[in-house]
Amino acid sequence: MKAKKNKYLFLCLTLLERRLVLKRGSEKTTKEFGKRLKFFLNFLMGLTILTLIPVSSFALEQDSSDKLPLEVSASVDKDKATIGDKITYTIAVKAGKGIEIKFPEFAENLGGFAIKDFGTSEKGWFKTKTYRQWYVLDTYVSGKYSIPEATIKYRKKGQVEWQEVSTEKITIEVESILKSAEAKRDIREIAGPIGFPIQIPWYVWAVLALIVLGAGIAFFLFKRKKTQSIFVPPRPAHEVAYEALNALKQKEYLRRKEHKLYYIELSDIVRRYLENRFNLRAPEMTTEEFLNSVKDNKALMLEHKSLLRDFLFACDLVKFAKYEPAEKEADSSFESAKRLIDQTKEEIKEETKV
Repeated sequence: MKAKKNKYLFLCLTLLERRLVLKRGSEKTTKEFGKRLKFFLNFLMGLTILTLIPVSSFALEQDSSDKLPLEVSASVDKDKATIGDKITYTIAVKAGKGIEIKFPEFAENLGGFAIKDFGTSEKGWFKTKTYRQWYVLDTYVSGKYSIPEATIKYRKKGQVEWQEVSTEKITIEVESILKSAEAKRDIREIAGPIGFPIQIPWYVWAVLALIVLGAGIAFFLFKRKKTQSIFVPPRPAHEVAYEALNALKQKEYLRRKEHKLYYIELSDIVRRYLENRFNLRAPEMTTEEFLNSVKDNKALMLEHKSLLRDFLFACDLVKFAKYEPAEKEADSSFESAKRLIDQTKEEIKEETKV
């Protein structure tokens, strides 16, 4: 259609030029010809512009119809983490004010991670708004994890059917705190310096021997009268643990921000209680070794094993990973230790007299 119009205009221009050439005979005719030619060219240019406007507007409309009315993205604050680290996963949607957004709903787990917290935010004052939904994730098992694609639903206001758009899949690597088999042993305090051997003269040994001999004779003389030995049964493990917990509170480690010392003593109380209560060699094992040893142990119920696992990993984060817990987290660890002792303590049956 456009080609036909241009051909017709060109033909009209040619006829007009021939007619004006025949009439040129004087200077006045020449000036009149120039004015008419200028007018005709301006008319032709305006007509061409009017012809192109609908074509360009149609192209813009088609381009805008193919483009999505929103932008979506998914991100994490770290793609490499260690056991117990908190990872923030965020889904962001940028859309116009006339677009309704529906975020996906997840259960308690997301891609193998446990969801500890989540929330939403909304920003934007003009034509577009940015919607964000974030999740705080963590895990206590090392390995590679893959957060699947998240499907976001949207529709324009007034529409009934929802349309869908998905984010990209995200891969996260979680490493163990203990890097090698050698590091899996318990970290102990640095031993003091070893002194040089000192040669002790013989007469010093002789004096010590006389002292020991005199002490033995004195003990024999004072204990000549035999006393009836009374068997004192050992105290229950939970009573010893309760006293140790009360003593730990009195030390006020948390008030002085000495979190590492607090968690070392707290975990030691629980480990020694388990050793005295169930005959488990807890103080001599690492957390991973100990949890593997109690996996098939029928002395502890499943809920007790889960409570113990979370408690020991929380202690390891502070002891080995230099994690600074909040006051609520420290109180929660203390209550977890007390609850484990309450639920697993030995029930003492009182003997009734007949």
